[in-house]
Amino acid sequence: MNHYTRRRHKGISNRLSDCVRRAHSLIDNKPPVFPAAHLGNVDALLNDARTYLQRTKENVRILLHLSRIMRTMGTIGTQSQTYRIGSSMVPTMVRHVEKLERQNIELGKRLMGIKYLGDPRPAAQTPRSVRSGSIYNTQSRYSHYQSISESFIAPNTDNQIFAKYNGFNLQLPKDNGELVRLLRPRITLHFGAIDGRPLGDVIIQLYTEAAPLIVLQFMRTCLEHRSHEFSVRRIFPHLWLECYLVVSNSARPSLSAQPSMGCAMEFDTRVVDHGRYAYVLSCSKEYCSEGFPSNGSAINFTISFKPLRVSNGRRVGFGRVIRGDKIIHCMQAHGTKNGKISKPVIITHCDVL
Repeated sequence: MNHYTRRRHKGISNRLSDCVRRAHSLIDNKPPVFPAAHLGNVDALLNDARTYLQRTKENVRILLHLSRIMRTMGTIGTQSQTYRIGSSMVPTMVRHVEKLERQNIELGKRLMGIKYLGDPRPAAQTPRSVRSGSIYNTQSRYSHYQSISESFIAPNTDNQIFAKYNGFNLQLPKDNGELVRLLRPRITLHFGAIDGRPLGDVIIQLYTEAAPLIVLQFMRTCLEHRSHEFSVRRIFPHLWLECYLVVSNSARPSLSAQPSMGCAMEFDTRVVDHGRYAYVLSCSKEYCSEGFPSNGSAINFTISFKPLRVSNGRRVGFGRVIRGDKIIHCMQAHGTKNGKISKPVIITHCDVL
């Protein structure tokens, strides 16, 4: 190949390279445009939201008109008048009380219609096999529960509990009635629900020698009918309900010189046997030996639902329920495992018997 041919081939190669360099594709290789707003139906969602809000406003307006018609009983020309809707719970409470009275009357009628279907023969003619059954058996599983309605017996002042007062020349009344009022006073607490429904009266017998200052505070509160100072804070089913009694001695100048509940006080854990009685009022032994918290501003006490033998020597029992134990027992339904009250229980009034 001569020199001329090589130059010619080189020129052709250069022209081809320039053509390839300047060439461009006739096919669209760009990525397609994605219509997100159209495919996502954003405009339709916005329109649906606006339609929903408009429909809600129209429904609210219709409900307001219906409420106005019901209040005015369809009377025309009362739109400009203002009506005050009463917010008192008294009418509701009265209706609940009337309903409860009707139920009690129906229950009384049913009880009056009950007929005794037992054996009319006297006990001497009753067969031994029948007398030893579950009805006549006195050694039942509830025999350790002492009757709360048993007749009151005057306390024996010659026992070991009163022996600690021998060196103090303690003058006790000779009259049996006065001794009962001093050492075994009785108070009554009326429990009720927060909605005004009464639960019933509970009669409590206090033991003065167990904790004199605590019993004295209970008597003062009940004598002055300050039931608002009692409060039920927590209820533990199958254990006890926890209550508080606010001490308001600061409001009475005559009681300013009395011993404070925030200091150590006299107590005796041997007076009430927790393993023998249920529904016992008690407080912690540490509170009596060191004083109640917050400088004695409140007395924290409990009412047990069953005999608690483990509390002997650890808690100071200063009273027990002698009537109305079923009312205390039914309060377990208002409590939870952690003590939180599902339905609040209040003490509406208190008094001394």
